[in-house]
Amino acid sequence: MANPFDILPLNLFNLFITHGDVSLQRHYMAILLRVYTLAEFNRFGLTREVVITEILDYMREAGATAEADIKAEMAIEVASEPDSVSTANPRSEQDYASFLIRRLEETGWIEREQHADYSETISLPDYAFTLLEAFRNIQEQKPHDFPGQLYAAHQLITAADTNKDFSPALAVTQTYENVRQMVRGLNELNQNIRRYVERATREKNIADILHLQFDDYSQTLGASYHALKTSDHVSRYRRDITNRLQTWQLDPDWLTQAAEELSVQSRMDPTQAEQRLAGYIHFIIHQLEGLDPLIEDIDKRHAQYLRTSLRQIRYQLGNADGSFKDRLVSLTRKLAALKEGGMEYLPSEAPALRQHPVDLPDLHSYYTPPQRRAPFLSDTVIIPVLQPDDLASLRALTMKDVIQAFSPDKVNRKVLGFFNGHKKLHVAELPSEISTDLHWLTTIVAYAHHPEVSYGLEITNGEPVDMGRYRIVPFELVKL
Repeated sequence: MANPFDILPLNLFNLFITHGDVSLQRHYMAILLRVYTLAEFNRFGLTREVVITEILDYMREAGATAEADIKAEMAIEVASEPDSVSTANPRSEQDYASFLIRRLEETGWIEREQHADYSETISLPDYAFTLLEAFRNIQEQKPHDFPGQLYAAHQLITAADTNKDFSPALAVTQTYENVRQMVRGLNELNQNIRRYVERATREKNIADILHLQFDDYSQTLGASYHALKTSDHVSRYRRDITNRLQTWQLDPDWLTQAAEELSVQSRMDPTQAEQRLAGYIHFIIHQLEGLDPLIEDIDKRHAQYLRTSLRQIRYQLGNADGSFKDRLVSLTRKLAALKEGGMEYLPSEAPALRQHPVDLPDLHSYYTPPQRRAPFLSDTVIIPVLQPDDLASLRALTMKDVIQAFSPDKVNRKVLGFFNGHKKLHVAELPSEISTDLHWLTTIVAYAHHPEVSYGLEITNGEPVDMGRYRIVPFELVKL
């Protein structure tokens, strides 16, 4: 394989070399990431004006420091030229942006194309896309997502029984890429935990150690480790994948068919395609079966980091320079000196005292067993009398809510138990546990027109009936 430096421009990384006391490394990187964000999904290239506007926006956000650094860099470059002109004349922001674009082109990070109308288009080479994507991942510091690759591999391998358009060659090649990325991510997680252990031993400030433990480590690696050990454990998918691949590995007909399909996709002869598929399958099985020692090492490093950070905090709290006892003695001496100086109150810059008293345990501080849900109590109904049209609309709305908890059979048996041999039942004769429960009453009314119940509802004449905290139009339940 060719060396990357045989393919990349020779001065690609000269952009980040420091000239004397001036360094534009961070400015160049920030501008390149902004240009990459614009060009990532741009189909036709970026116009020069768009790139200059983006550079000017960055310079305004970075402040006077960026402009001073760029001005010093331009002075160094002009002075190094044999026929340089004086740089005493003030430069505009457009000159600074043009200088940065020229430097990016000279080092090979961008390419410029001038058209017939003298307009200019700026694009990124293929290697710049790859490098800047890696730099952006470093910038974002996102935790590695393990379950995405392994779950996708499991779905690809097990889709042969359910998907008619299943492609065996595509399933094996994609599974190979997913398993390769997952194993690389696990190795990256393992090495990063070791790096955090070393950082915890070097830190001397308790605040820095606590920030490392609860902010940096927990956000960068904690979520990945937790998912790896709980819902997205390797053992959930490993056995299904390896069993299916071992079955395919011993099936010559399957290998021949998959090799023919891969040869068409990748333009290689069937013999080479079969060898590549066999290598992919062997790699996947070997890596999945050998993950246990790696996961065990990750567990050990994770426990080692927790022990190291806790031990470092205890040491910093208990040593001669930072023990809690010595700090109390120092605080007492300072307070005594203030009192001897005639101060009755603490100075304004002193830290505030505790403002929230300590709560003593009470009856609510101890464990209480769960209790039954309180009975349903209806609110006051705004409309004093419910008309038939209102009842019809309430029925439609109530049916949506009660269909989950009250089946037609349950409501029918409940209502038929109220008739007690009679043909009709007035609303005023309903039991008190129903008349005071608005939920049950509206359910009975709503189901009165359901085809699976054995009762109906008829509106009767008369005065509205008082039902607890509300009044309704009188009606009778009729046994069908």
